Amino acid sequence: MQKFTLSHIGAVSLGRLLAVWSFVIGIISLVIYTVLMMLATLLGLAAGTDFVSTFIALIIGLGMGIAGLVGFAIGMFIFGFLSAVVYNIILGVGGGIDVDLKERSN
Repeated sequence: MQKFTLSHIGAVSLGRLLAVWSFVIGIISLVIYTVLMMLATLLGLAAGTDFVSTFIALIIGLGMGIAGLVGFAIGMFIFGFLSAVVYNIILGVGGGIDVDLKERSN
């Protein structure tokens, strides 16, 4: 087992990683949200509401979901970037994190 010390985190790479993770989770959530919005639309139509207003509400709801997805990914990029910057500043005082790595057999 090899011992290493984590002494630097790339701010942009951590931000990018968190942005991609949150985007993937957001896509999964958006699919679930879309299915629920479609069911709500069908229930609204079955209740006898106007088709045009129900369709417009569906489009607005999906647009808000997509905007939330993009906003969440951007926010997570900023959070990851700032977290790495703060961590790297603290490393100057604290020294780092010890990490044990072992080679894996295929």
